[in-house]
Amino acid sequence: MVPELALEGVRFRVWRGAELRVEGQSRTATLRRDTSELTGREVVVVLPKAETPVRITAPFGSGILQAQTFEAHGGVVVERALDVGRTERARYEPLGRDRGIVRGDDPVEITGRGYRVRGTGFTLDPDTGDLDLIGPTRLVAGVREAAR
Repeated sequence: MVPELALEGVRFRVWRGAELRVEGQSRTATLRRDTSELTGREVVVVLPKAETPVRITAPFGSGILQAQTFEAHGGVVVERALDVGRTERARYEPLGRDRGIVRGDDPVEITGRGYRVRGTGFTLDPDTGDLDLIGPTRLVAGVREAAR
C-alpha cells in the first residue's frame, strides 16, 4: 500500500460542528496516510468567521492533520479589507476548545490606506481577524498609496 495520496485542484472546508472555520484551495496537495502529514502548493485560505474575512495565500503549506498544526511559507500574504500583510512564514497552532492562533516570528510589513507598519512578528486571531504586531514596530503614516 502506497502511504501517500496526491491530489490536484483541491478545495477544502473545515467545520467545527455547524460552524465553517476555514475554506480554501491548493493547486496540489499530498497526504501521507500513515503520518497524516499534509503538504500543498499555491495555498489559499479564507478565515470567514471575522466580521471582515481574512485571506491568507502562500506558495507552500504543510502540517500534521492529527496535531492540527499547519505552516505556510515561501512568502505569506495576509489580506483583510484594504490591509495587506507580508511575511516569510506563518503557522497555525491549536489552543484547545476549538480555538487556535496564527503566529509569525519573521519580520512582517502591513500596508493599508495611508500607512505602512513593520514589526518583528505577529499573532492573528482567526475568530476576530485582529492582527497584533510583536516586538519593536515602525509606523509610517501619510503614505500616498499602499503597494499591494
